Amino acid sequence: MPSKLKFGPLVPGNFLDPMPDPHKYIEFFQASESLAFDTLWSTERVLGQPGVLDPFTALAWAAGTTSTIGLGTAVVLSSFRHPVMLAKAAASMDHISTGRFSLGISLGGRVDEFEALGIPLRQRPRRFDETIAIIRHLWSKREVSYTGRHFNLDRVTISPRPPAGRSIPVLLGGGADPVLRRVASVADGWIAGSSANSDQMAQRVENLRAYAQEAGRNPSTLEIGKLIYTAVDATSERARTRLEGPLKAYYGSQYDVDKLCAFGSPQDCASAIQPYLDAGATTILFGLTSPDVNELELMKREVLPLLRYAGT
Repeated sequence: MPSKLKFGPLVPGNFLDPMPDPHKYIEFFQASESLAFDTLWSTERVLGQPGVLDPFTALAWAAGTTSTIGLGTAVVLSSFRHPVMLAKAAASMDHISTGRFSLGISLGGRVDEFEALGIPLRQRPRRFDETIAIIRHLWSKREVSYTGRHFNLDRVTISPRPPAGRSIPVLLGGGADPVLRRVASVADGWIAGSSANSDQMAQRVENLRAYAQEAGRNPSTLEIGKLIYTAVDATSERARTRLEGPLKAYYGSQYDVDKLCAFGSPQDCASAIQPYLDAGATTILFGLTSPDVNELELMKREVLPLLRYAGT
């Protein structure tokens, strides 16, 4: 098992009102590092009202204002990018962050996004498999040729690439069984989205570990992440209100804030997060409602110490 729980904030998004002052993001990035969180994560949404920064733009900004904290996408919608462009963007992020970058990807996205970008939904699984294979090849080889159903490359080279002997960790998002099988065979870890409850996650972790063993891999080497939207506040009602509007705008009116989020006092938040650790999470990604440094400090100093990690 990993030696410790990893804990890190999502770059705040889902803004229905005007986006925060850019300087607030810089303070948030630097505070995340000074408070010794493990990783800063950024998600992706192409269309819609909630304000969400482009993930590579956000993390490049964070890379330039920090020096030690890890950086990761949770997740990039790989169906919307050609694998050569995705490999180039990830390798560039890895280079400017001096090896701090992890690439989380999924084949997801909203129907209206696929329609706007002219990408058929039915092609997602095969494109996803080819994308993973191609980016791995481009990072590790001087010259790549590839023939697939959707992508064909003839002696293609990208630069920069990760240094010889090291690759960029690839984490897959999604909860469907085929995704878990892909994680077990070709990825370095899995990120469970915010819509998975703890019982669902426990079953999926159990399945993932079984698939890894079938593939001849040690399940304990896989990173298992869980995204949980969080609000620490003096009253549960106020914390819940801060979460409800943006999350229902982002995920839809059916999103269950009460069952899927952590909100209220530090004790309330820890109690909501703990079942995901018990289910097998090794990395907790928490999504705050704003780039509030004070709330970051509460998470680090008052929520995290209350968590019990089965791996220690």
